[in-house]
Amino acid sequence: MVAVLGGRGVLRLRLLLSALKPGIHVPRAGPAAAFGTSVTSAKVAVNGVQLHYQQTGEGDHAVLLLPGMLGSGETDFGPQLKNLNKKLFTVVAWDPRGYGHSRPPDRDFPADFFERDAKDAVDLMKALKFKKVSLLGWSDGGITALIAAAKYPSYIHKMVIWGANAYVTDEDSMIYEGNICRHLLPRVQCPALIVHGEKDPLVPRFHADFIHKHVKGSRLHLMPEGKHNLHLRFADEFNKLAEDFLQ
Repeated sequence: MVAVLGGRGVLRLRLLLSALKPGIHVPRAGPAAAFGTSVTSAKVAVNGVQLHYQQTGEGDHAVLLLPGMLGSGETDFGPQLKNLNKKLFTVVAWDPRGYGHSRPPDRDFPADFFERDAKDAVDLMKALKFKKVSLLGWSDGGITALIAAAKYPSYIHKMVIWGANAYVTDEDSMIYEGNICRHLLPRVQCPALIVHGEKDPLVPRFHADFIHKHVKGSRLHLMPEGKHNLHLRFADEFNKLAEDFLQ
């Protein structure tokens, strides 16, 4: 694992895992059929790599699901692929390069890996012929969503993020030298919903407050019993919240 991740990735993974407590469920990859026969899987060439994605639904509103670190569409978004309204939305869950089934290449962590993921995500949806998309980003996927919304404002319709942080504290400043995407937050133009689980052991409340303060017009929704994986633990509540916001 160390050889695959590299120094920057190892540090970030160590920080994430250090906050996890025994008993927190980490989903494992399974066959796409577990989500029903209406989910299709494929790969498409984007920016020199073959990106894997799953797609379901027939709605006019395209929604891209962006997973967390080391995650993939099928490990991180089972309840969303299965239960988001398929008449309203066309839902796409992707595996970022180096994750899930988007290998090779192995995952690496250059200084601009979040920006690279944001460009890959947008270019994937353009390759799939979607004219405009909304984003649902969890954890590192939330950071990617913020960057995509800031850098490609004409392409992003709406955005829901949770478990994301725009800057780092002294504990993990060695990875990003204090900044991840805080300088980009004022450039976000789309309607944004920030969801925060008040029992999240990984990302404290002040990160959600910071994003809410600096993304103009954003909304903040608190889930008192939510942890980092609130969209899995409270899937029905989260899905309704996301659907209501995206409509």
